[in-house]
Order: sequence, then structure tokens, then C-alpha cells
Amino acid sequence: MKRADRFSVTGSLLTQLIVGTIAPVVAMLVIVIGVGIFGFTRMTQALVEQRDAELVQLATRQIADHWVDSVMLLSQVASREAVRAGDIEASQVLLEENDVLQQRFDEISITDAAGVVFASVGGAVGEQVGQLSFFERARRLRRPVRSPVYVDSRGNRVLAVGQPIYDIYGRYSGCVVGVWHLYGKQLGVPVANVRIGEHGYAYLVDEYGMILYHPNEQLVGADASHHPAVAALLQGQTGAQTVVVNGETTVVGYASIPLRSVSSSLVADETWEGWGLLTADRWEEIVAPLQPYAQALAILSVLLVALPTLVLVVSSHRVVAPLESLVKQVERVSSGEFDIQVSINTAPQEVRELEVAFNQMVGQLREYRRDIQNYVVSILNTQEEERKRIARELHDETAQALVVLGRKIEMAQDSTTDPDLNADLESLRDMVDDTLQGVRRFTSDLRPPLLEELGLSRTLEILGSRTEREERMSVDVQVVGEPRQLLPELELGLYRMAQESLNNVRRHARATHVDLTLTYDEHKVILESVDNGVGFDMPTDPAALMHSGRLGLMGIHERARLFGGRATIHSEEGRGTVVRVEVPLTAIMLPPEDQIAVSAE
Repeated sequence: MKRADRFSVTGSLLTQLIVGTIAPVVAMLVIVIGVGIFGFTRMTQALVEQRDAELVQLATRQIADHWVDSVMLLSQVASREAVRAGDIEASQVLLEENDVLQQRFDEISITDAAGVVFASVGGAVGEQVGQLSFFERARRLRRPVRSPVYVDSRGNRVLAVGQPIYDIYGRYSGCVVGVWHLYGKQLGVPVANVRIGEHGYAYLVDEYGMILYHPNEQLVGADASHHPAVAALLQGQTGAQTVVVNGETTVVGYASIPLRSVSSSLVADETWEGWGLLTADRWEEIVAPLQPYAQALAILSVLLVALPTLVLVVSSHRVVAPLESLVKQVERVSSGEFDIQVSINTAPQEVRELEVAFNQMVGQLREYRRDIQNYVVSILNTQEEERKRIARELHDETAQALVVLGRKIEMAQDSTTDPDLNADLESLRDMVDDTLQGVRRFTSDLRPPLLEELGLSRTLEILGSRTEREERMSVDVQVVGEPRQLLPELELGLYRMAQESLNNVRRHARATHVDLTLTYDEHKVILESVDNGVGFDMPTDPAALMHSGRLGLMGIHERARLFGGRATIHSEEGRGTVVRVEVPLTAIMLPPEDQIAVSAE
């Protein structure tokens, strides 16, 4: 029969893969949408940055004009006759009646040539400002000077503008001082009037990056020099940029306040340089009007991606589902189940061909395992027969010879009167007794005589007791569940695995205690050995145990598999070792001549 006649063709794998090529189309749609959203975002940011850069420059000119007007008001006061003449009462009245100037500064004071205040509104008469650097600079340069931030006599952090006063003879006679409180109302008036969008705000920094005014009073006086926009401003740059600070995206415009470029000689001193204006507008608030359109775009994008994806999923299911089923069958085979046959009725033609090849492979593996099991059974039976033969020879010949030798030594002791010779014969007699005990113990290990008489449970208890006597460790043997009759070969195999586990502990673990548990479950029998020894790094592949010299553990693995069960070993350095053997109660182990295969659950 031709191969094409063996299958009902339900579709070609190649055809389904062609349909599945819609995935690249979906990927291209995602890329195009992503690039479009990214490009739109960048374009919006660029437009907003350009807007804020232009607005902040326009705002700095307005603020500069406001402060120039404020200095001009101070110069007008300084030119009044009462002030030039030093008339205290007239000067005080002049300050109190000047409402416009009071709206520009938090304090206005008039000092004498020594810097002592003799007239003030909002300040303290008698306060000494002559020691401050701005006062001396204003006197020396004969022009208005702006001070840095300093602490006045009342503990307030302030800024001051000193306008020199000259008497009717042209002599320096003091200053008109306008003071801004760092937490006052007047310094930030022109800044607070700057509007950026609906929720944007502006703030003021000095030449060191310290915030002089901010809508949030808690930030006034803080050092903002580490902010990217402030750092650019301190380097003399002008513009706008999008920054992310504390997880919040903000478009920040920045520009220096061009006081010295204003066409007025009043603010020509270099102390008027360095202050800068910054505007901030949160990105979320900028794009808020675009949210409805963004949501519509998101829905459209989801549809463009979801529809092709749905087609891809539906078309791929007919390919993927059979392969997933086949993978599960492979996992079952890898766990030792060789009696399965896969059947995929809706699979494509190529997958069904794979099904046939898989079933053929499983059949070959089943035959191969049967041959291996028969071979191993033959070897184990031969080993047990050889152990029985050696045990008989040791018991019938070697042990008997040692008994006769001991008797003759006793006879020699009885016939001699030499004490030295008698002592030597006594020592020789002890050596013969020790050797005889060793031969009997070795004979018992080769062929456990109590296994057939007392059963597996009691024999394991005797094995544990004997190990306690011979080794420096305690062995706790427990039997869980109701003991049941097992095949003699299975009981012997479990005994050998328990014996090998204890030998492995004795040789490698340096343990002081071992728990040996035999559990009779409903469908399986479990043998578990737990020690508190030094442990070791257990390889992921049990076959690696052979390379590390742990042939006993490897033998436990192979014996468990021979009975259709499995052995698992867990160990870590410093945390002991757990050896667990699980054998199904349906396990069969018969001589190979019976031609009965070992079956696994």
C-alpha cells in the first residue's frame, strides 16, 4: 500500500504554515503603530518645547521691565528733596504714602551714610546695613546694586536693592533700600503672573541654582542646581527640554532674565546678572486634550493586531494541538510507559506521518527494554546464585576450617605449661574468632537467610540493628502500612537497595543517624533512607553518578527501574541525603526463560 493511501489527508502542514505567515504582518502593524505613536509623541514634545522656549523668553523681558520699574521708583524716592536733605519725618511720610513702591517691595528703608536706617516701612528703624557688601558697592559705584540672599538682623532670609542717595552738594548720604523677603509676597509677583498652559507654573532661581520663588513655598530656598534644566540655565543656555524627575515627565522652559540688556542705566551693574526664569508644564496635562483621540487610536490598533492574531491562533491550533499531544506522549514514553499508541485524527498529513514513525519507535523501544530487562534479570539471578554458592562454601568450608583451627589452638593451650606460649596461643585464638565472625557476617550479607523466614519488614529491622552495632551511627527502621506478600525477587531487590543505601551512608556520608522507612501503599511500596550526613551535589543526570564513583546509588537507580519503579535522590552539601525508591505493586520479576516482560505502571 502506498503511503498516500494510509492517511485521510486533512490538510498540509505547509498550508497551515502559509496561513501562519500573517504573524509577520501583525508584527509590521505593531511596529508601524509603535513608530507612529513614538513619532507623534516626539513631534508634540518638540512643538511644546518650542512654545515654552518662546514664552519663557517673552516672560523674562516682562519680568525685567517690572524690576527696572521697581528700581526706578527707588531712584525717584532717592531724588526727593526731603530724602536728600536727610529729613527723617518727611522721609517717613514719603515712604508711607508711596503705595506703588510698597507693592513692589516687602520693606522700604532709608539709611544715612553709615548704613543706619532712619525711616522705614515694613523694616526696623535703627537697623544697621552698612556692613553688607551691596551697601558698600552701591556707595562706591554710585548706581543701584542687588544683593545676594542674606539673613537680616531679625533672622529673615532676604534680598535687597540699594539705590544711592546724594545730598544737595552731590555727596553720598546713604541708600534707599528695597527688600524682598524670600518667603514674602512681592518678589514673586511678576513670576506668578506668567501663565503656561492651564496648569503650568513658573519659578525663579538665582545664579547658584537656589529657588527664590516657587508656587510651592516648601521648595523656596532649595538647591535646584542638579535639575537638568537649571543646570543648562546656569551654563548660559536658553530653550526648553522634556525632563523626567521622580517619575514625572515635565516640559521645562528656561531663560536668563535680561536685566542688563534693558535700555536703562539703572541696572547696568553685574550684580543684576544670573537670575533665571523656568516654566514647568506636566506632560500628562499637555496631552490630556488628546486622550479621546488616543483612546480611539488604541482601540483601532488593538483591532488591527487582534484580528490577524485571531486568524493566526485558529489556523495554528490545528498544527499546535496535535504536536502538543504528541509531546505529552513522548514524556510518558520517557517516564517508562512503552505500551501507549498515539492517535491524532485531526492532525495535518505531516504530523500523522510523524505519529506512525513515533508508534514504530515506541514498539522498538518496548522490544529493546524487554530484551534489556531479561538480560539484567539474568545477570541479577546469576549474581544471587553466585552469592549463594560463595556463602555455602564460606559456611561449609572456611567457617568449619576456622572452627577446627580454634579447637586445635585450645588443645595446644591445654597441653602447654609455658605462659608466654599460652599467651600467644590465646591471642591467636582471638584472631581466629574475629575472623570467624567476619566470615559469618560476610556470609549473611551475601545471602540473607532470614528474608524467606521472617519477611522483608523484620529483616530490615535486623539489618538496622546490626548496622548500629557495627557502625557509629543510630538506625531507626520504621514500617508504615500493612505489610503484604511480595514477589521473592522484589523483596530481595528492596533488601539489596536498603543494604546499599546503608553501605553508601557508611562509606561516604559521615552521618550519625539514619531513618530507614518501608511504606506499603495501596498501589506501591516505598523504601526511603534519610541521613544527616555531609551530603553532596546531586547531578541532574543520574548517569553522572557513575563518573563520580557512586556506583551504589547508580545500582539503586537501575534496580528500581528493573522492577518498573523509580529511585529519586536528593542531596545538598551539609544537609544530608534522601534516597527514595518507589516500586508499583504490579511489578513482576521472573527469570528470562519465562519470557514475561517487566511491566511498569
